[in-house]
Amino acid sequence: MKFIYNINGIIYSITLLLYLTIILGMYMQIVLGIFQVLFFLILLFNYDKFSEKIKSHLTIYGVLTGVYLLWFFSGFYPKDDWMLLLITLVPMSIGTYFTYIVYKVNQKVL
Repeated sequence: MKFIYNINGIIYSITLLLYLTIILGMYMQIVLGIFQVLFFLILLFNYDKFSEKIKSHLTIYGVLTGVYLLWFFSGFYPKDDWMLLLITLVPMSIGTYFTYIVYKVNQKVL
């Protein structure tokens, strides 16, 4: 779990730093999302070991990520300023939530 915590923290920090250039941050956000979904799947293999609160957080994250990915790959995109919000702020919010979950898992394990 510490490995997931450290790697997620590094990738999340790099993403935030690259958002100073906007475009590079958006590209890095894709990398962050891929890693976080993979880490989520790894955490699901250990689902029974977690407290009910962590299980609840993981379920919420899974639903949020699933809904967002379904929307993203559906092809239904607004043609106005909302699009920028939907492709940057929403996934970073979900990524921040996952970072919080990994932090809580790391606290419980150590």
